Amino acid sequence: MLTSIFTYGPLAAAVLALAINWRGMKKYIPAGLFASLYANIVCHVAMNFNLWTYPNKIEEAIVNCVIVPVLAMFWIRYRPNRFYGLLKWNLVWTGILTGFELYAERFTGVIKYHNGYDWYYSFILWFVSFFVWYGFYIWFNVEEGI
Repeated sequence: MLTSIFTYGPLAAAVLALAINWRGMKKYIPAGLFASLYANIVCHVAMNFNLWTYPNKIEEAIVNCVIVPVLAMFWIRYRPNRFYGLLKWNLVWTGILTGFELYAERFTGVIKYHNGYDWYYSFILWFVSFFVWYGFYIWFNVEEGI
């Protein structure tokens, strides 16, 4: 039961959050799609190097194709504009997501770490990923002047 909640709960929460707050999200869709591509590539590389595995393949699709894009879109939309605010914003989001991932790894069968991979690598990966997605958003939305 706990595994089902950890598998389908975030999916339902992501879709519900997007459904409730859908106005104004259109300009963040390219960043969400890039986040999905990025997550699929990182996950594929990590699984080939046996750093982590998803015992059930549906979890990989749910995380990479629904949850990560929605998180990236909300993170970018509500980010602070100042650097220190952005840094704190990223640390809070990264800490919460790493906590969920650590709980899922230790107490459920949703994800399994291998070959010395541990929670602090996930913390670094989430932290860097949000800035990569934000960088893509800025690059994609730059207006070129003549």
